[in-house]
Amino acid sequence: MSMEQPEQPQLSPLIIDGPPWEKKHEVGFFVAFIETIKAFLIRPANTYSVMRRNASIGDALVYTVAIQVFTFLWMFAVTDASPEMLLPQNPELRGMLDLPENISQIMILIYPFSVILLQFVSAFAVHLALSWRNLQVYDFSMIFRIFAYAAGTASLLLLVPLIGGALSLMTTIYLSYVGLRTIYAMQAGSFAITMLLGLVIALGLYILIVFGVTILLLFLSLLI
Repeated sequence: MSMEQPEQPQLSPLIIDGPPWEKKHEVGFFVAFIETIKAFLIRPANTYSVMRRNASIGDALVYTVAIQVFTFLWMFAVTDASPEMLLPQNPELRGMLDLPENISQIMILIYPFSVILLQFVSAFAVHLALSWRNLQVYDFSMIFRIFAYAAGTASLLLLVPLIGGALSLMTTIYLSYVGLRTIYAMQAGSFAITMLLGLVIALGLYILIVFGVTILLLFLSLLI
């Protein structure tokens, strides 16, 4: 007479419905915001593993822009600095640039747009790098969300005195690597090659953008 075997518990399948920020309509805005920051800082691999493979970029874009703009404004408020400190301090050079009197306010207004541009260019560059290496198995939105959540979360570390800049940069790279390793099963060597190729592509895109904007401004000046 054989003994009856105990019934094995059923393991629940991995629920792909994260990160928490993309469920803010269920858990609440502020709870989802804080939980997302904690999730990417404390358990990034688990957070990326449950990230929706198909979703719009809207939530990730709002997340990264909100954090990076907040960090930018907080740093200048706490240090009693001015965005003009980022510009050349030489009077002759500033005169050559013909900067307007309200340049500080203009920089604050355009900063969110610069964040958006950086996110799109960097994500598109890596997307192209993955496509050229035949490693891209998802659409552009997947790469965008990986980098947006990485950059947004890591930018909070800029608030750490003295080492904030280096810490934020290293964390951005680390979170990006964890995201690609988790979702694309990418090893460190392949990640390094992809990032180098992506950097070259991004620089090329920026040159094209600057060239295009310059030509547009010259054309508008001729019309005026």
